[in-house]
Parts: sequence; C-alpha cells; structure tokens
Amino acid sequence: MGRRKRVTPTVPPPTAPSNLRWLRVALEFPTTFSYRQAEASSQFAVGSPVPSPAAIKLTLVDTAIRWKGSVEEGKQVFEWVKTCPVYPVPPERVIRFRSFIKRLKPSKEQGKTFEESTGIRDYFLLNGPLQIFLQVPSEQVEAACQLFQRVRKLGTSDSLCWCCEVKEVPDAELEEWRPYFPRKVSELDENFLASMIIQGLIVVRLSDLTEQSEFDGFNPFGGESHRAHRQPNSYLLPLALERYGETWVLLRRTPLLIENPNPLPLR
Repeated sequence: MGRRKRVTPTVPPPTAPSNLRWLRVALEFPTTFSYRQAEASSQFAVGSPVPSPAAIKLTLVDTAIRWKGSVEEGKQVFEWVKTCPVYPVPPERVIRFRSFIKRLKPSKEQGKTFEESTGIRDYFLLNGPLQIFLQVPSEQVEAACQLFQRVRKLGTSDSLCWCCEVKEVPDAELEEWRPYFPRKVSELDENFLASMIIQGLIVVRLSDLTEQSEFDGFNPFGGESHRAHRQPNSYLLPLALERYGETWVLLRRTPLLIENPNPLPLR
C-alpha cells in the first residue's frame, strides 16, 4: 500500500461577511460644498474636498432625528453606524476657492442675539456627484437607504445636497472604485506617500467615530462633548493638483495605485 499524498488545503481569498453589505450613494450638490478639516481654526477654515467619515455618519443620525422627530431614533442609528467603514470618493474634477466672509454668529453677550464675525473659508465646486461607499449590517440596508434618500445637507448648513442614487454594490463594482478610496497616511509606505505628494496629490485631516464614541457626545439637544471620542487621522485623497491661481485650485481625480494594498476592513 503506497503512502498517502499530503494535500495542502487551498485558502479562499477574504470576502466580506455574509451579514454585511456595501452601499454606493451618489450625492449631488447644486451649489458649493464646504467642510472644515479636523482641528482647523474656525477663523481660517482650511477645507477638505470630501466630508469626513464622522460627518457622513452623523448626517445619517441627524436625518433620522429630523425625519422621525425622535432623538431616540437618532440614538439607535448612531449605535449601528458608528463603526461602519465608509469611504467618500470625489468626482473627476473639483475646484477649491478661498473666500473672505462676514457672517453672523450667536452672541455670548447677554441681551444680544447675534454678533458679526469675519473669517476665511474654503469652498468647493464639484463637477459631479460625490460618491459614498458605506458598509452596513444586512438588517440595516433598507434603513440606511431610506436615510440617504432624505439627506438634505452635508458639511456646513449651506452645503445643500440631495441623493440621486443609492444601491447595493457587488464585489466586482467595489473593486473598480477601490483605487479612489481615501487612504490613511499611517497605513502607507513612506516612499509611496512621498511619490504621491510629489505628483501633487493632497493630504487632509479628517475624523471618524470609534467604538468608544457615545451619542451624548454629539446630541444637539444636550450632551457632553468629551464623550464624543472622535479619532482624527491624516488621509491621502485621490485628488491631484492640475492648475492653480492666487485664490483657487483645480483638482483632478487620480487613482491611488498601491501595490499589495491592505484589504478593505471586514467587520
């Protein structure tokens, strides 16, 4: 009787757990978009051409509260969305322009309602929809789709938008978009990062929620900010400088061609 041949088992490539689904959302901005980078001064608001993961998640929470008229509804959404992986993808062209603005803000003086304030802020013009990829539990797919369809702003209060498409995406389509996902600088090789910056790609500071984040850290109807537990990170965006002037910059979407990239987070 011959010796048995040893068979090495084939390990299949990692796939997303069956109880999680990826959504692709397209948001259209009819005018300007503005979002201040994490830790930037409100008097000199350096902007990001894409919203932060935290802003996207909190937009769904805010939409749930306004749509249902219930803070408890927003709290439930917060609990399942806070750890969901999310990637904002800019359109093919983005223009950034820097403006000196005069605005009214609530006064801290007793007897005065508002007071004048001045500052500098970045605004962006997008030549197409902002794409958002969000991974959600399968039982929350319908709820997430309904919330995105009711989103009316993202970023500052004047960054009006509407959802023109929301759908589940198969793995094949997800892979086509993957080179345009923002990447954390801490996950990138130093030489690759340096080569991208030399080519004109930009780095921004954005924040995300964490497992420790609590709803009361963001509750607009009474909360404690120290319970927010935001996590700021530096991200390399798939946007390269194409042309620029004294107060404006034209950015072009460019794929981040990373060799042997880390897999998408599978939770």
